[in-house]
Amino acid sequence: MYENNLEGKTRKSKKRRLKGKKNRRRLSPLIYFILLLIILIVFLNYFGIFPFSSNILSYNRINMLIVGCDEIENQGRADTIVLLSISPKTKNVLILSIPRDIRVEIPERGMDKINHAYAFGGKGLISKTVSSFLDIPINFYVIVDFIKFVNIIDELGGVEINIEKEMHYIDKAGGLNINLYPGKQILDGEKALQYIRFRHDNLGDLGRIKRQQKLVEALINKMMNLGSVTKITQILEGLKTYLETDLKLQDAVALANLFKGVSQDKFIIETVQGNPVYINGISYLEPDTIEVQKKVKSLIYGPK
Repeated sequence: MYENNLEGKTRKSKKRRLKGKKNRRRLSPLIYFILLLIILIVFLNYFGIFPFSSNILSYNRINMLIVGCDEIENQGRADTIVLLSISPKTKNVLILSIPRDIRVEIPERGMDKINHAYAFGGKGLISKTVSSFLDIPINFYVIVDFIKFVNIIDELGGVEINIEKEMHYIDKAGGLNINLYPGKQILDGEKALQYIRFRHDNLGDLGRIKRQQKLVEALINKMMNLGSVTKITQILEGLKTYLETDLKLQDAVALANLFKGVSQDKFIIETVQGNPVYINGISYLEPDTIEVQKKVKSLIYGPK
């Protein structure tokens, strides 16, 4: 597995470029979620529950946009934006994380933070925005409602997490009340949501992403040890209320079979980066869009 950064354009500024720590053994939490869903579908398919065929593997390249938000019905904020791109032929996988503060052109809205596209126009506008920004087609989308998704933790009876430090933060306007203490413990859905939403320390979003990864790994371990087809089926049915996608069931099954044959060295993890800027008192990350597009196309289609 490889991890690199797409460089933002150089500016003469004393402000530091935002840098992420390399993490070679972990995938994005949303990717873990999708892989978990696919694994469950394959498990049910093994027992003959989903006898469907698919033509998704005829694609030269499958580009899937994965968005994690805090509310699907009312088009809440998009907290996590990830492009998952895979070649059915070579089985090369690109996982591209796009920071929510990246400043881009939103169709019919002008320049703004990329995550605002979802609030402005839902899945359609954010798909169009990402497609335009990266200059590649988006074939499928998956929208995950994080707030509802953690309800599955209660259905599982909670998950064990070793909380690394005290976490306290109150935002009355945002309805956020985080109150956690360090140590190994069983988190219910509400506490788990507090854990993955906390980002008010020196690590900021980087720390939040790592905590999301820990939580999803704990979820996977819990679900893989259920040992009951009936229980897994119930959980899978519940997942339908936590996500929205145009990916058909038979296509997900085909993708699952494809992922089974993908080795870790086939994964490339990239993060779009930009220089921190302030415009009209609002902080953004300013990318070098042309260079980002060149890099992404090289990773997806190969160097020219």
